[in-house]
Amino acid sequence: MKTCIIFASILLFSGVSFAKTFQVGPNRTYTAPSMVMNLVSDGDTVEIDAGLYSGDVGFWTKNNLIIRGVGGYAHLDAAGKNAGGKAIWVIDGKNTYIENIEFSGCTVPDHNGAGIRQEADNLELRHCYLHDNEDGILTSASPTSDILFEACEFARNGYGDGYSHNMYIGNIRNFTMRFCYSHHAKVGHCVKSRAMNNFIEYNRIMDEDTGSASYLINLPNGGLSIVLGNVMMKGVNAQNRTLVDYGSEGLTNPDKHLYVVNNTMVSTRPGGATFVSNTNTNDTAAQIINNIIAGTGTIFSGVAYTAANITSQDINSIGFQDPTHYLYKISGSIGASADPGYAGNYSLTPIMEYVHPLDSAFRKDQPPYLARGAFMYGFDKVNNLQSALNIYNFPNPFSEKTTINLDGIEDGLPVSINMYNLLGEKILTKNFMPENSQIIFERGNISSGVYYYQIMNSKGEQIGAGKFIII
Repeated sequence: MKTCIIFASILLFSGVSFAKTFQVGPNRTYTAPSMVMNLVSDGDTVEIDAGLYSGDVGFWTKNNLIIRGVGGYAHLDAAGKNAGGKAIWVIDGKNTYIENIEFSGCTVPDHNGAGIRQEADNLELRHCYLHDNEDGILTSASPTSDILFEACEFARNGYGDGYSHNMYIGNIRNFTMRFCYSHHAKVGHCVKSRAMNNFIEYNRIMDEDTGSASYLINLPNGGLSIVLGNVMMKGVNAQNRTLVDYGSEGLTNPDKHLYVVNNTMVSTRPGGATFVSNTNTNDTAAQIINNIIAGTGTIFSGVAYTAANITSQDINSIGFQDPTHYLYKISGSIGASADPGYAGNYSLTPIMEYVHPLDSAFRKDQPPYLARGAFMYGFDKVNNLQSALNIYNFPNPFSEKTTINLDGIEDGLPVSINMYNLLGEKILTKNFMPENSQIIFERGNISSGVYYYQIMNSKGEQIGAGKFIII
């Protein structure tokens, strides 16, 4: 197996000076995003007040832009318009960060009208909502491009022809999707990616009762593909029996390894399902480990190695919390899990789990006591990123230091921070004494990237968690 270390973050803005911030809103000098598209320079920030911007479309051509909605979603409704016959927004600049933006209603003559058309290297979407377009997002191919989706929702995208999808990722270098909710794709796929490396982790990917998607996850050209900790459900109206498809259009990517680990996979499709389809005819078996697989059909087709999966043709026999409402936790352990090991240097042990909607929590279980499936065992509510203590950090992204808010904790009580990289490796533990319910975290010599942190009390208990984006 080829050894590789993939850092699935594309915030490559180190050394950039963010010269200006443009404010957009109904009561601002600039009342629509398109009014500043030709005014921004490389490295600028655009803040868009929450609200509806109907028929406002255009091109972003500068590099290193941060574009964010303020006070809620800034909603871009195409209303019959499009930029260049392509999308609501066409991104022609490199290294773009987009947050809190909603895209809907894009149609074009060739039926590929997208919320976003990405045509340059490197994009990060965070907490965005792309729905009811012909394509949620459509990207070009580039061997030097990295794309990250985090805590985004993709819903009801697709023209209905099977060639348009909730998302269509071209042949890029790295595609990472985590803590997202992709559902009700119209005949097309909930997730389609031709990327050379795919990291699809801790998401909710579903048809539910009325969705009509084809594949839930389509990886037609193979590649190093890690499908970890997702909850997936194929419904009664599904167009295709396969949940995870690998290599169906030719294994043209250099790496040909598929890992399907610690997912919860459910099908109610009347004709049955194939939960994993691996068309690799060589000796590279798909690794299917520690999953919960429920519903009629076949666990896999093609070549696969399986270990410690919980399987049942009868969904109700698993003991799910409430399958009618897509709550697929189970209350207690059923047998022993397997240590999933590594893909090269990339740990396959899940460290997070999806919390609906669009959130996440740390998993506290680790081998040899790792729960199978996408969730820790038990029906109790887990602490999510916006915990009862109202923990968050600002600014985020940051370059030198950030302030972590600890509303609800008393001053004079020590806390510690455990910080993890995207490989799940703990890179530091640091002790703090909060002042005014806040602590100041300084970057020091930590490299740019995305990291997760746990806040621990003096008893070693987790009292909250969050994320650092260091630029």
